[in-house]
Amino acid sequence: MARMPGATYRSVVNVHRDGVLERRGLVLHVQDDTGSPYGWFNTPSSRASSDFWVRLDGRIEQYCETGVDYAWAQGAGNPYYASVETEGHPDTPLTPEQVEAVAHIYAWGHSQFGWPLAVVNSATAHGFTYHGVGAAAWGNHTGCPGDVRKAQRTAILARASAILGLSTKVSVSLAHVVDAARRDPAAAQGHTTHRAEALVVEQALGAEGVLSPQWIDGSFGSRTVTAYAALQRRYGYTGDDADGIPGHSSLSRLGAAHGFTVTA
Repeated sequence: MARMPGATYRSVVNVHRDGVLERRGLVLHVQDDTGSPYGWFNTPSSRASSDFWVRLDGRIEQYCETGVDYAWAQGAGNPYYASVETEGHPDTPLTPEQVEAVAHIYAWGHSQFGWPLAVVNSATAHGFTYHGVGAAAWGNHTGCPGDVRKAQRTAILARASAILGLSTKVSVSLAHVVDAARRDPAAAQGHTTHRAEALVVEQALGAEGVLSPQWIDGSFGSRTVTAYAALQRRYGYTGDDADGIPGHSSLSRLGAAHGFTVTA
């Protein structure tokens, strides 16, 4: 039986028994409501369920035998990914307790099924993805779980790594990020100098609410520089210290809040 220790197990009728075809990872959802969805998931006419639900205070409910049975959470993705609903709304971040709880779910899935400790924005890749990426095939819930929660996946996986006793997998080079912040704004639209590292920073800026989702693309362009300057001012920097070019202190502070470390 694939039941997570520490979760309250509440079996529901809306599952496909022995239907899992592959154990690719976990899909993050937002409930857009409050209160346990158990009654809704246990009503056949709703045709909805998830593997897990995480309350605002971090308590976890599990509704099916994860990795064996699949829940009815993300359409065509159901046979391939487990799912976690999170209490709350798309425009609000996961609480620290929810981040901790989802990290424990992911750490358990990594140990149990080999879910990679990787943030992916894909309906086929192995790792930690999100509902909206599946578009019409996954029910056309493109706003789920919301950009703020979506960006918190980096911090969740960093915490999952710590729970597992592994070193944090996500790091960015200050030199690379500064290079991107100086090069990308003057280059053609969408140009990327150090895409992977810029994307980590942009996801954190999105979670902070200073960078709009359409600019989270791995290009440290003028919009990202402006967003970083806004963050620097929020941190108390002024003048040339709030020019949108990351410094070690501000980038380390951002990383500590969003699950990445900073190297030279």
